[in-house]
Amino acid sequence: MGRPRKNPSGAGTQATFKKISALPGFFDVNTQTDPYWDLLLKRFSKIARVYGFSRFESPLLEDARFLKTVYSNSGLGRGALMEFGQDGQALALRPSQLPGILRNFQQQKLFEPGGIFKWHYSGFTARKDLAENASLDYEFGCEILGSFNHLNEAQGIASAWEFFSGLELEGLVLEINNLGSLECQESYQKTLYEALQPKKYELCDNCGDALSTRPLAIFACENLGCQSMFAECPTILDFLDQDSHKDFTHVLEALDEMHIAYQLNPFYAGNNLSEKTNFAVKCKLGEKTLSLAEGGHHGSLAKAAFGKAFGAFGFFGSFKTLKQVLEANSEPPVFGPSLSEVCLVPLGELAAKRSLRLFRDLTAQKIMVYDHFGLSGVKNQLKVAQDQKVPIALIMGQKEAMDEMVILRDVKSGMQEIISYDKIVEEVKKRLGK
Repeated sequence: MGRPRKNPSGAGTQATFKKISALPGFFDVNTQTDPYWDLLLKRFSKIARVYGFSRFESPLLEDARFLKTVYSNSGLGRGALMEFGQDGQALALRPSQLPGILRNFQQQKLFEPGGIFKWHYSGFTARKDLAENASLDYEFGCEILGSFNHLNEAQGIASAWEFFSGLELEGLVLEINNLGSLECQESYQKTLYEALQPKKYELCDNCGDALSTRPLAIFACENLGCQSMFAECPTILDFLDQDSHKDFTHVLEALDEMHIAYQLNPFYAGNNLSEKTNFAVKCKLGEKTLSLAEGGHHGSLAKAAFGKAFGAFGFFGSFKTLKQVLEANSEPPVFGPSLSEVCLVPLGELAAKRSLRLFRDLTAQKIMVYDHFGLSGVKNQLKVAQDQKVPIALIMGQKEAMDEMVILRDVKSGMQEIISYDKIVEEVKKRLGK
């Protein structure tokens, strides 16, 4: 009698996945192993906080009817929503965080008491691409809501520019324009239509279609033949009302005051329902020019969605795209300086346990601590402290742990001294100037 044969179907056994990867078009974000994600997320979060933006994140799922209303009116969406049904309610994955921001502001009635609200965000978004495949992105942005003015707008633009300019990308440029009110645009688009209609068949198919729907959209075309015809057209700046012209002048003067270089691009038209100040941050990738972020007013979008306009101005971009640009343009960045002020270096099991207490005592005094309890040896642990640019290392071996002592080492100079445990926290605060 031979051996029993294995069940080829695997019935009755638990499935295992020896080789499993993320779904096609999907990706993970791991800041510990990927220096690009580490750089982007840390830098964006830091600059957003410096400029006074608080963290916001919308739910992954929204009412599909609401999202359809937003995107059918704005033209922001590319591709289709990823919809789901649950108990008769139509749901969809967020294709952007902007609708959720506007919904939350409306839902909480934050426009009623007045004041300014500044929110920054980053996170996964999803939609179907034009081929009906699931497409994942990682969006980031900042939004100013409420009763703000041209100075707040300029500061919002400055936050975007400071973030991108620090990445040292090739051919980085800030383009800015003003579309005026929707009434200004209506008058301008009528003139634009009359100027280009006789040349309609010289335009590409996309521009020909846009001419009869939203003539402003033709300016996004990259066809050189179309662009040569745009250059002969009047610009929107000649059609601005007095208030729009005045506000735009104030914004540009504020950017000049902050020494932020910009290029006036009267043919940058944003998306549907864009009005007043609009801007884009662009860079070079080989022979191509890529838009890394777009910004402008979103009050008319709010009105289309909720029937009530409120002040909303901000920008958004894709970390997925930005990461690809960095990978193509530069060497992988070195992991940036740690925020840690002290590095713990325990040697042995007893010292590692005592270092847990030291970690607690230091963090209770709001001292940032880099801890490593892997027991990998003093040389390796001090190298970590140097690589992380931590100024102080606290070394504790078996003898120090038993004697309630700690070796304080200046990582840069290598000088060190032995200090009793009950005085070490105060000595660290003194060295750090706290």
